[in-house]
Amino acid sequence: MDEVTAKVVDGTAWREFCDLLADAGAVVLADGHPDDPLDRAEGFRLLTRLLRGALETHLEHGQPSHPQLICTCHETIKIVGENPDNHYLGASLDGRYDYRIWGTRGAAKWISFNLFSGAGFGGGGPGTGATMHEEQMHIEPDGTFEVIISQDRHPGNWLRSEADTRSLAIRQTFLDKRHQEHAELHIERIGGDDSTPDPLSPHHLYRSLLTARHYVKAVAGIGAQWALRQSQWPNEFRDEAQDDDTFKFKDPQITWHQAYFELAADEALVVEVMPPGCDYWMIALHNHWMETLDYVHHQSSLNCHTATLEADGSVRFVVAQRDPGVANWLDTAGHQRGTIGVRWVGLDVIDVLPSTRVVKLSSLG
Repeated sequence: MDEVTAKVVDGTAWREFCDLLADAGAVVLADGHPDDPLDRAEGFRLLTRLLRGALETHLEHGQPSHPQLICTCHETIKIVGENPDNHYLGASLDGRYDYRIWGTRGAAKWISFNLFSGAGFGGGGPGTGATMHEEQMHIEPDGTFEVIISQDRHPGNWLRSEADTRSLAIRQTFLDKRHQEHAELHIERIGGDDSTPDPLSPHHLYRSLLTARHYVKAVAGIGAQWALRQSQWPNEFRDEAQDDDTFKFKDPQITWHQAYFELAADEALVVEVMPPGCDYWMIALHNHWMETLDYVHHQSSLNCHTATLEADGSVRFVVAQRDPGVANWLDTAGHQRGTIGVRWVGLDVIDVLPSTRVVKLSSLG
């Protein structure tokens, strides 16, 4: 019996996993982070959500020889400033293999494919690798298409992988995600047989638990670090608060800016901007840990389709704990503090930074 198998059999692997998972709570308790009961509770809930996503990705669907497209970022699993208008799909890959993705285009406003090498987001690595967007793709008149992932050139829609490619992310960005048709997508390993995956091995369990426990602490720490850095300039969009780590894993057609809001119950933050020409734009509120607020039950995000614009094309958003009775209210859902993210999405977007001002709620109307 080898060392890893012995650790699984005698329970050492499980105890190591639980010990490091407990240690991840230090992220929530670290100096500088709020001890407000809501913020603290959401911080610990974040750890459970990240764990669920990591186990789905690495334990349940972590065999690149039998890839599966899964969604582990949604209404109840949130990963550092994710976009509520996106339907995210991902798969575990191995650069030694070739893959085929096929299906239907759906009704998304924008769609992208990104490859990642190494451990990916939260685990280091070079960041976003090869990318593909709709303007680079051939899509049949009936909306069907296929994409080949391979180190070797292929005709048609080819996404070039590397020897160390380990994962794929697909973003579908919707103007109305609940009601628009989603793409129907599938993935297979080219040259793979029809065999079923091997039974769970102690080595796969051990690697999955090891990856999951590091992922939970690392990703929670990334969100907390970004928010804490931005909080130096409350209620302002400031590019100084963004560093290379903010951009490393984003899609190259997404321009993203962040602000940290901190408001009393009788205050509002007015955000004003002339959106640039682009395929899509949006604004969303997040909690201190960089999770989007509950957008199912609160209007905590708006986009180029749902926001009300001024006559000149500009837009004004109002961030507040109560509805001031004006257009484009963004509901903080009981939060006194958190972050705001804006995205301009498309090719060659001319970037703009929103302006902000804090006002009394009573002055609006």
